[in-house]
Amino acid sequence: MNIAQIQKRIEMIDKLEDENRISKETLKQEMDNDDEYTRVNGEAKEALSRKKRVKDQILAKDQNQQIIDQIKANNEEIATLKEILSTELVEVYQIGKTDEIQDSTGETRKFKLVAKISTKKL
Repeated sequence: MNIAQIQKRIEMIDKLEDENRISKETLKQEMDNDDEYTRVNGEAKEALSRKKRVKDQILAKDQNQQIIDQIKANNEEIATLKEILSTELVEVYQIGKTDEIQDSTGETRKFKLVAKISTKKL
């Protein structure tokens, strides 16, 4: 492992991300300065607002609120289980040096370990 190469790669990523940020800002300014885009964008926002009002009315019904609550509870359980599973799979990899595991049906499932660098603080 060569730390200098890692540092150089991080520097290159940071530079490209900065370039993308500036390019996106330039494109946004171009769109904001275009009268037709501004008009169409306003119409789209109004349509989205009407859509949201109708959606909120549908979701406010009691039976739909129960479904929403169940989905939230399931998502919390899924997040907890995935966190535990991730820890267990790292352990499987460390012990067995393999990225495969059999599930309860006997099917071989691959998994991947992921490492990410956090974004730099501005």
